[in-house]
Amino acid sequence: MGDIEVKNLTFTYSQGVNPTLRSVNFSADLGQILLITGSNGSGKSTLLACLSGIIPMLTPGKLEGEILWDVNRGIHNDIPNIGVLLQDSDVYLFEEVYEEFAFILQNAGISGADLDLRIREIAAELGLSDLLGRKLRSLSGGERQKVAIGAALICDAPILLLDEPVEQLDPTSALNLFRMLKILAEKGKLIIVCMHNPSVAVPWVDRLFCLRNGQMFEESLKERPLPFQYNQGISEGLKFFLDNDDQKKVLSVNRGPVLEVENLTYCYDNQKGIADLTLQVNQQEVLAVIGPNGSGKSTLVKHFIGLLRPQAGKVFVNGLDIEKVPTWELAEQVGVLFQNPDDQIFNATVFEEIAWSLVARGVPKREALAESRELAKEFDLHQLGEKHPHDLSRSLRQLVALVSVLITKPKILILDEPTKMMDYDHLTKVMRWILNYRDQGGTIVLVTHDMDLTRNYSQRAVVLVNGHLERIGRTDEILIL
Repeated sequence: MGDIEVKNLTFTYSQGVNPTLRSVNFSADLGQILLITGSNGSGKSTLLACLSGIIPMLTPGKLEGEILWDVNRGIHNDIPNIGVLLQDSDVYLFEEVYEEFAFILQNAGISGADLDLRIREIAAELGLSDLLGRKLRSLSGGERQKVAIGAALICDAPILLLDEPVEQLDPTSALNLFRMLKILAEKGKLIIVCMHNPSVAVPWVDRLFCLRNGQMFEESLKERPLPFQYNQGISEGLKFFLDNDDQKKVLSVNRGPVLEVENLTYCYDNQKGIADLTLQVNQQEVLAVIGPNGSGKSTLVKHFIGLLRPQAGKVFVNGLDIEKVPTWELAEQVGVLFQNPDDQIFNATVFEEIAWSLVARGVPKREALAESRELAKEFDLHQLGEKHPHDLSRSLRQLVALVSVLITKPKILILDEPTKMMDYDHLTKVMRWILNYRDQGGTIVLVTHDMDLTRNYSQRAVVLVNGHLERIGRTDEILIL
């Protein structure tokens, strides 16, 4: 047997009817990296929760089968020392990064100089050295994800379970993480990674599994470098845009700016978030905002909806100075999807959540719910309509939050990493809808780390680095094709 053996693992959530996992079987050894992929809702996070003990200790349901560990060369069912990264990396206990790491080590019995040395080692490996004294709430989503990764690695556990570890990382940080994981595997660790988009991980892993409808199948890395549905999804999803002549060309007619930024500066904790930034976004274009983690992308777009106000400089939305316009009035013109879907989900059912924006604008609830049901069908959410959004996976919550923004069809859409949790089937549907919205006169600001999405979808791109505007221009000039 391997260092872990899973036999006929089946799990049904307490409120569920059908099993989420169905007779899952596999074994693995220390020194390997396993990649588990699959579409949204296929059971990836549920499997990691079973392996880590979160199921059944914290999450109720019917668990059948066996998980046998032989890490210490003695077969038993006790869960060994495991480092876990959950899908939601925004959960933390302390204000500062250093304190967050220190608490974990203190609970492991490490203190004094050894504690400080280990914190500085893991921070250096993840590029967090300059952030140790920063407050977590002041960090970007990608920087907080690096902190969560560091928290999973810091105790040097022999087994690592990582759920969507690169979803908020820029491409360079994602590659650096897998280089680091490969070194850890070579030192004898077992690393199990779950990702809906396996492209960045495949070159680094030893084995590849695919979950389909709760059942797990091993794929050949040599003969089929990516699972079939991933190949099918990416080819169909991007083919729509590559075959669309209107999508590939930059709009030639200057329809005038709808967003204008003039010498914008905004600081966090006496550190620059944005410095002297100037740009404009024209009507009926898709502008991609790209750059490394912590470069100021989210800080910039928060000004477009009045969540942040300039400390210096000016921001205009459809000619209106945001410092003279209340946030609610900006919200009538600008729809926004935040990085974390849980920041904007607060209704009891999916249908009610999607309909809420219409109700808030005075649409009768019955009419709003009817429109919500129609739009939910377009994105395959109708069967989940009566469920509480927080009972869904994070990827599906991301989709619910996005659809709740799309339903109002605002003049301007601000989308902060809109597809980061989506499989290619859902991504294709979202992209089709947004392209149609643009063709009807809408304007989109797309904050993303997805270079394929940027290359195939945006007319212009803005590159931010350390809060400064590094480059702006046609996407095909910004990105080397």
